[in-house]
Amino acid sequence: MSLLMQRKAASQPPRLEGKEVLVGPDPNVAKVKGVMFGGRKEFLTKTIGDDGFTALIEKLTPRTRSYVRTPLASSWCEFESLVELDRAIHNELKGKYPNVLALIGAASAELGIGRIYRSLDSDELVKFLETNALFHDQYQKFGSVRFEKTANGARMIYSNYPCYSPIYCASAFGYFQESILRHGGTDPNVVETKCQCLGE
Repeated sequence: MSLLMQRKAASQPPRLEGKEVLVGPDPNVAKVKGVMFGGRKEFLTKTIGDDGFTALIEKLTPRTRSYVRTPLASSWCEFESLVELDRAIHNELKGKYPNVLALIGAASAELGIGRIYRSLDSDELVKFLETNALFHDQYQKFGSVRFEKTANGARMIYSNYPCYSPIYCASAFGYFQESILRHGGTDPNVVETKCQCLGE
């Protein structure tokens, strides 16, 4: 279970307004690593059990269902399928967990940072974020990210995304909150200053 889930702190539902582009001009670029599906599967089986997991994935398209039923950490999967899965999870669990999208992002960080990509981790949060920026193209084929150290922490600047979704942005909040908690932070503050989904 992610550290974010263990906190059981009150949370706000995510902002989900904005534009969404799921494929972009080159479908071969709109891909993410299967580890993201693995984290979500673990979250679902721990949260709603095997029967709940099976019932939820039956609502998905066959391609997305196959990605989440048997996630392969190193495989490339369509971004569109990840957003489909996240939307289904949100629709199913938002009543009980208003921040469920952050929780699945945290579950992805738990699996990725804690187990699959441990060699890329660092004890120091700022160093981890810097490495995370360099590692960006290893877990998604689209976009770029630049790391900047700031007086109060760090800034991650994501750009050149041909595909994007407010659903994906909402899960990223949880990924970064979990990353902060896993590196000694006690009150993670993740702020989105601009968003491509809003045309910024």
